[in-house]
Amino acid sequence: MRWLNSLTICVALTLLLGIVGLLADLIAPYDPLNTRMFRGLQPPSNVNLMGTDQLGRDVFSWVIYGIRTSLLVGLSSATIAVAIAVLIGLLSGYRGGIIGNTLMRVADVFLSIPRFMLIIVTVVLLSPRISNIILVIAIFSWPEAARVVRSEVLSIKEREYVMAAKALGSRDLDIMVSEILPNVIPTILSLWTLIIADAILTESALGFLGLSDLNYPSLGVMLMMAKNAIFVGGWWVLLFPSIALVILILVFNSLSDKLIERLSPRLG
Repeated sequence: MRWLNSLTICVALTLLLGIVGLLADLIAPYDPLNTRMFRGLQPPSNVNLMGTDQLGRDVFSWVIYGIRTSLLVGLSSATIAVAIAVLIGLLSGYRGGIIGNTLMRVADVFLSIPRFMLIIVTVVLLSPRISNIILVIAIFSWPEAARVVRSEVLSIKEREYVMAAKALGSRDLDIMVSEILPNVIPTILSLWTLIIADAILTESALGFLGLSDLNYPSLGVMLMMAKNAIFVGGWWVLLFPSIALVILILVFNSLSDKLIERLSPRLG
């Protein structure tokens, strides 16, 4: 039952982070974008629990809203990427032939080019709006997941109940949706949580490089501010956003590992 305890903890932490992001308006005491409320680089105190940055913004409020932004990007990007991966993985795995090979060659092209460099270039060309960041991360995150889904489909389609459905004259679409897809869901769920963690890290890296949407408080943007703050003693500007980012990534990576261990042991 050790996996159950670990999985329960991961799920509980995930829900807690979700609540923090959802209720950011109620939890954060100040507007994180307000630069005129406090003096710059004030250390942690009763008024500012995590201090202020160079512009006088409350770091605690920024971290709370940063968690919301990270979850928004992670969940949205992962959902779109997994939807693309499932569609391509199902088609290429079940149909095979020219269609399957062509789809996998497209995935290979995406995998052969440094993903983060492509994301940077595309975001710069499209402008760093949050919607563009979500779409770009999703578009470049599906190939690995598609190959995993395809391998699962190749295995499942040879099983007896799928062969029986074919013998009974079921349409290919019905077989894929009714017989194969439900058996791939555990793998899809594991991949989804893994892509969430990767998308959160990617968005934070973009923010660190100054390529994030400044209308949305981002942990990466705060880390970019910390590059200068740390040299004048503002360690809190670096410490607290870093801790929040590490917790987010560890929770979703751990959740993915536990889901693989429990639901898809063959992948583990």
